[in-house]
Amino acid sequence: MFGPRQVGELIVGNAVATETTVDTFVATATDKEIKLLSRDGTAPTLGKPFYFLQKAAGAIGGFEFSDQIDPKYIDKITLATYTPEVAKAVKIDGFATGGVAAAQRTYEVEIRLEDQLSPENFELIQGYYVTGEVLGSDTATTIRNGVLDSLNKNLARRGNNEFIATADGTGILITERIQDNDPGKNDGRKLLFQVTGKVFSNVPNGYNSNLGLLTSTLVAAGSPGQGTSKWATNYEWFVKGYKYDRDRLVSYPADFWSRTPFYTADGAFYNVIQIIYYAPRKETIVERQYKVLTILVQKAANTLAANANTNLVLADIRTAVGTNAVVPANLPVV
Repeated sequence: MFGPRQVGELIVGNAVATETTVDTFVATATDKEIKLLSRDGTAPTLGKPFYFLQKAAGAIGGFEFSDQIDPKYIDKITLATYTPEVAKAVKIDGFATGGVAAAQRTYEVEIRLEDQLSPENFELIQGYYVTGEVLGSDTATTIRNGVLDSLNKNLARRGNNEFIATADGTGILITERIQDNDPGKNDGRKLLFQVTGKVFSNVPNGYNSNLGLLTSTLVAAGSPGQGTSKWATNYEWFVKGYKYDRDRLVSYPADFWSRTPFYTADGAFYNVIQIIYYAPRKETIVERQYKVLTILVQKAANTLAANANTNLVLADIRTAVGTNAVVPANLPVV
C-alpha cells in the first residue's frame, strides 16, 4: 500500500495581493504578499480548483506555491485567531491561619515537574523551613519567607529558567516561565507541574504525614495560545522538512540557515487558516490521501483592525469553495 506524500503545506503572508493573475502576481506582487488563484492562473472562480501563491524574495523563482485544491474534495476549513501564551500560576497560602505557625514543625512548598515524555518521570523542587523547640520570634511571615528563600535557592541551582517564586500577600506565588524555542532543537513546550504546600510535625508520634494546613489555589491556568510565533516557527521547521523532498528522505529536518528559506518570525502574531482536503482514490492500491494546507496570516499588531487581511483571504476562499465546504465567518475588525 502506498502512503500519502506532501500531506502538510504552509503559506505565510502579511498582506493579500491585489493582482488577479499568476503572471502579474509573479511580476509585481510585494514580498510576503499571498493570493488565492484558480488553477488556470486567473482570479478565483466558483468551483474551480485553486492554489495559493506566496511572494518570497528568498525562494527560487521569487515565490512559493501550494498544491492545487479541488473544492469538492475539501473536508473542513478551520480558523484560529491569535491568542497569547499564558503562564500557569499557583498560590500556596495558609501560613497566617491560626495554629499553622507552631514549634517543631517543617514547612514545605513542593513543585512536581513532570518530564516532557512521560508523567511517570518527574523531579521535585522544594523549599523548606523548620521551627525550633519553641516558636520564639518565628511568625507566619518569617516562616513563609524562609520557605520562599529556600525554594528560590533551589530554583537558582537549576538555572532560574523554570519558575518565578514570589511573596504574594501572606502566601507564595509560583509562576512558570514561558519557555523559548529553537526550531529543530527545543520546541519550548509548556512546563507540566503541580504545586503543593505541606506541614509536618517534628514531634515523634508514630506517623509523619502532611497535616494539610496549607492551601493550593490555581491563579492562572496555563495555555499554549494560538497562532503564537513559537508555534509558527516550530510548525514551519517541521513542514519545511517535507517541502522539497517528495519522499521525505534528505530534506528533513529543514536547514533554515542555508538551503531552506523560512518566513515566520519571533514575536509575530498569526491568524491560522487550515484547509483539510484529500486526493481521491484513483487506484485500488492507493488510499484516499488526506492533506492540510496551513495559511498563516501575520498581523501587524495584536489588534482587531489587524484582522482585515485574514478576512480578505477568507473572502477569496468563499469565492472558490462556494457551498462545497463551510468557510469560517469573518473576524471582527472594530
